[in-house]
Amino acid sequence: MDFGRFDGFWRRLAGARLDAREDMPVEEILAQALGMWRTCVMCNLVWQRAFDLASRWQYVLAEDSEGRARFVESQTWCNRHAWFFKEVASPRTRGRLHRELCAHLEVRIGELLKGDLATMTGQGAARVLRDLIGDRTCPLCDDEAAFQEVVLEKLARGLTSGSLRSAYEASAGCCLPHLAALLHTVPDADAARFLLKATLGQLKRLVKELDIYEVETESHARQYGAAADAPNRALVCWAGMRGMAQESPCRDQVSALHGGMD
Repeated sequence: MDFGRFDGFWRRLAGARLDAREDMPVEEILAQALGMWRTCVMCNLVWQRAFDLASRWQYVLAEDSEGRARFVESQTWCNRHAWFFKEVASPRTRGRLHRELCAHLEVRIGELLKGDLATMTGQGAARVLRDLIGDRTCPLCDDEAAFQEVVLEKLARGLTSGSLRSAYEASAGCCLPHLAALLHTVPDADAARFLLKATLGQLKRLVKELDIYEVETESHARQYGAAADAPNRALVCWAGMRGMAQESPCRDQVSALHGGMD
């Protein structure tokens, strides 16, 4: 299902989520978002986009039999987006969709049982899964990859030109996975230096709030103020919002370690 590109999303985001003019340029929308959200701006944007798209898929899968048939034929949710979609779609919509997906799987397994299953072993789990469900893609993954590329480019441009620097410096910035992606995207050393210096300032503010949280907890005063959610924000700073940041800062090292143990 082609829901078009991202222009409509930015208008909906500005009007419905940021209480801003729908005709604002994207860089102004980003500045508004940086001032409003207290956790990673990239994670929040990815979440907003995923919710926007999943809501539209909920309507298609619930009301459009042809759209549902096309989904059943060639698409699927990855694990991460299946659980995300669960929070958006009604149980009845999920039931209808998975009834048809299960029917497809029944047919496919029946076909496999008629063939030589020796070829299925030893070819890797991803290949076996493809044998079971066919060549399918997750539409939310496809959209997310394209959307993140657009947002990273717009953030990088604004930080390089300076139009977003003050807003970014005063904000919570990005989680580590998205900071790494942004550092990879910015075109010059000056922008990279700004990002790292801004991150130092953001970390100092967050550590101060964590200290306030610790003192308040120890004293049983529990008057945390703005520091009340500091532990959760610190978690997001390190790892990203749940399911919104795909890259782990230690993924390559872990993979190398496992590879060396085989």
